[in-house]
Amino acid sequence: MRILYLYPTDWNREIADCERGVVPSHRVWGYADVRKMGLEAFVCPTPRWFGRWLSKPILWRIYQAFFAVFRQGSVDCIFAINEASVLPALALKRLGVLRTPVVVVNTGLMNKRNQSGKRKAMWSAVLPAADAIVSLSTMERDATWRMFGLREDRQFLVNMLVDTHYFQAAGALGGGDYILSAGTNEGRDYPTLMKALPREEKLLVVTDAYNAAIIERNREPGMQIEVRQAVPIQQLKTLYERAKAIVNPIGEVDFASGHTILLENMSLGRPVIVSMVRGMKDYFEDGVTAIGVKPYDVEDMGRKLRAYLDDPGSFAHIGIRAKESARKFASEEFAAKLLAIAARVSGSPAGAAKETALETRTE
Repeated sequence: MRILYLYPTDWNREIADCERGVVPSHRVWGYADVRKMGLEAFVCPTPRWFGRWLSKPILWRIYQAFFAVFRQGSVDCIFAINEASVLPALALKRLGVLRTPVVVVNTGLMNKRNQSGKRKAMWSAVLPAADAIVSLSTMERDATWRMFGLREDRQFLVNMLVDTHYFQAAGALGGGDYILSAGTNEGRDYPTLMKALPREEKLLVVTDAYNAAIIERNREPGMQIEVRQAVPIQQLKTLYERAKAIVNPIGEVDFASGHTILLENMSLGRPVIVSMVRGMKDYFEDGVTAIGVKPYDVEDMGRKLRAYLDDPGSFAHIGIRAKESARKFASEEFAAKLLAIAARVSGSPAGAAKETALETRTE
C-alpha cells in the first residue's frame, strides 16, 4: 500500500528529525511507523524554487493538493494529519479532479469557530468528499458527523498517539523545585491551576502566546510563575522528568485538548493530575492511571495537588499503571489503525485482514 501524507506546512524537516531520533514519532503522526511496517509512505517534496512563497501555510496546502492530483495514479490512500492540511485537496476531490481515497484526522473540526457561519458552511461543503474522518475522542467522533451533516459510517475513533520508545525515563523522576504544566490551544484552563497553586510553590508553564497572555492577566502578586514558549521537545522531556508534579488543566471544550501531554507523561511513568473533561474519558482511569480532578474546581485541584506534593510515593502505583496503559496509545498502534481504515476505504486486496485488525484494535 502506498500512502501520501498531507501536512499543514512543509513537514520534511520534522520527518528528517524524527528519522534521526531527535523528535518523537508522534510528531509525524504515524508516518515513520508506516514506513517501519514496510509500506511506502511519502510526502510532498520541498520545492527547489518558490520556497519563500510556499512557507505560507495556505500556499503550501494548495501546492500539496496539486501534487496529490499529479501523483494520484501511484497512491492508494491519502492521510491528512489534520483538517487544515486537506482543505484544498478536498475541494479538488469534490470537483472530481482528485480521485484517491482521503482519510482525515480531525484535530479541531469541533472548535467553536468552525461551528457556525462561513466556516461551518465551508466544512459542510467539502468534508463529505472525505472517505473517512478519524476523531481522537469518542466525544468528537459522535458529534462531528451531526455538526456537518456527514455520513455516520465514515466516522472512526483512533485515539491520540505517543512515541513510547522516545518517552522513556532516563533516570529517577523528580528532583526539581517546580510544578510543571504544558500545552497549547484554547482548551487549556490555566486560571484554575493558578488559583489552586500553593503560594510557596513554583509553577513552570510551557505554552503558546494565547495562553501566556491569559496567565499574565490572572497573575497575582507573589505568585512564582514562569512561562516559556517554543521549548524543544528534548528539553521538554527533561522538564517532565525533573518536575515535582505534572498538572494538566483542561476546560470543557468540544475538541481534543491535553492528550499529548498526558500520554507523554504516562509513557514516562509519571502520575498526572488531569481534568476529567468529556474529551479525556477515553484516555485514563481516575485513581488508576492518572489523578483526576473536577473541571474548573479550584478546591478539588488544590486538594489533589497538595496530597501529591506531600507524599508522591503514595501515588507511585499510578505511575506504574500509567506506563503500562500508554502502550495501547503507542504510535505504531495508531499507524496500524489508520492503515486498517485505508484498506477499507481503498478496496485494497488486504482489506479484509485490515478490517479485522481495525475491529480488534479499537475495541
